[in-house]
Amino acid sequence: MQSLPDIRKQLSSKELFDAFKQQLARDFQQSNFPADFVATLEPDYTTILEKIVHELQCSENKSDFNVMSLLYRIDISEAQLKRYLNKAKNDHYFTVIAELIIKRVLQKVVIRQYYKSKDHPA
Repeated sequence: MQSLPDIRKQLSSKELFDAFKQQLARDFQQSNFPADFVATLEPDYTTILEKIVHELQCSENKSDFNVMSLLYRIDISEAQLKRYLNKAKNDHYFTVIAELIIKRVLQKVVIRQYYKSKDHPA
């Protein structure tokens, strides 16, 4: 996965950040999670992480809360989650999940952009 400086650099690109927000909102909505917060996001990794953690915590007590369905939708495996949780033993559960979500959604967007530019050379 990407390092934090790479992620911050990618989030500072307006085109990538807008695509990131669209993908994040789509993934949350299709997993029955509230996605209203996505529209207010700024291209700051720490703020994005905090907002996702907050949304996960707020949704935790709702009857339709299913973090595994969200992770499945985003394409984060249980094995990957367990591996990250073992590495980050001192971090809060939702912080680890939020970090994985950011990295994977950004990865999907970057890959899509890469292949889109390959299909349509300038």
